[in-house]
Amino acid sequence: MMSQIGNKVPRRLKVRPGWMLRGFTLLEVMITTAVLALGATLIYQSFFIAVDSFNYYSTLLKISPWMDEKIWQAQNDLRHSGALLDLSSGRLELNNKEVEWNLDYRFLDQAGSLYQVDLVASWPQNARKVRLSRSAYAIHPKK
Repeated sequence: MMSQIGNKVPRRLKVRPGWMLRGFTLLEVMITTAVLALGATLIYQSFFIAVDSFNYYSTLLKISPWMDEKIWQAQNDLRHSGALLDLSSGRLELNNKEVEWNLDYRFLDQAGSLYQVDLVASWPQNARKVRLSRSAYAIHPKK
């Protein structure tokens, strides 16, 4: 007795003459091409968004400690002498970008012993200009 598992013969499909069973229709190929093009475009855009974000945060991570140090210097100058001794604006180059900065202070009380120190840095990032600001306070004790 023979096994029935290996002896199955595939049924033949009834095919009209002139029809092909293999291949894809033009519509299927066009839809597949459109879906692949859309996927490639989305991957392309997400890659450049990731590169742009990396450049922004790389510059931000390098300029933040510098800004903290600059604010500390301004607070120290105001605390000891009552005026800024260093430059109050300038340019700095980070990540092949020109960073412009401006340091400003103002009195917060009538006696002139409490100051607000503001530091603003800006740099071009593709089509926009990024602006980062820091503020702090300083006290100049009158003797």
